[in-house]
Amino acid sequence: MKLSLLTLFTALATSSAEGDVHICACEAEEFGYDIDCSAEGAMLDALNYIKTNGCATDCMAADCEKNYLIVQTHHDYCPEADIPEAIEDGFHDYDESCTACQISRAFTEGAPNCPAAVCTDNSGNDAYTAMAEAGCKGDCSSDACKANFLTLRVVHDDCEHDTLSQASEEGLHDMEVSCASVLCNAVDGDDKQLVCVDGKHESNVLFT
Repeated sequence: MKLSLLTLFTALATSSAEGDVHICACEAEEFGYDIDCSAEGAMLDALNYIKTNGCATDCMAADCEKNYLIVQTHHDYCPEADIPEAIEDGFHDYDESCTACQISRAFTEGAPNCPAAVCTDNSGNDAYTAMAEAGCKGDCSSDACKANFLTLRVVHDDCEHDTLSQASEEGLHDMEVSCASVLCNAVDGDDKQLVCVDGKHESNVLFT
C-alpha cells in the first residue's frame, strides 16, 4: 500500500539518505520492468512467481522483490478495470513480507481531487461497514455510497497497510465493481510520477 503524503514528506526530509522511500518509477528503472496497465500477462506472471517461490514468507531475494514490485506498482497505479481479479484477490498476502514502492493512482481526466485520507482513526473501516450495510455492493449510486467509497479508497491508497482490516481491504475490491464510476485524482497522480529523476520521480505534490 502506498505511503500517506505526510509520511512520504517526512521520509523524504529525514530518511532519504537511508533509502527508506522507494519510488516505483525508479524501482522499475532499476529492475527493468515497464509500468504498463495493458500488460495483464506481465502482472499475472509476476504474481505467479511470488506465489510459487515462497515470497510471502521471505521477500529478500531479488527476483521476489522485482516480481512483487511489478504486482504492487500496477495494483496501486492502474484503474481497477485493468487489474486482473487474481491480483486484486492475492496482492495483500505479501504486504508483511515485501517492501512497497510509492506511486499514486493514475490521473483520470475530469475527476475531482481525492479527499484527504485520515490514517489515525477508523474512518476507512467505518466507511466499508456503512457501505456493506447500505447495500452499496449492488448499487453505488447514492451520495452516501459514493462518499464512503472515496473515504475507503483514499485510506487504502494513502495509509499504511494495516490501517484497514482485512475485511475492508478485500471489501474495497468488491465495491470497485459497483462504484467503478466513482473516481478521484491524487494530487501527485499525473504522468510525471512515471519518470525517475535522480532517484526520485518528478512530482507536483504539495505539502501543507
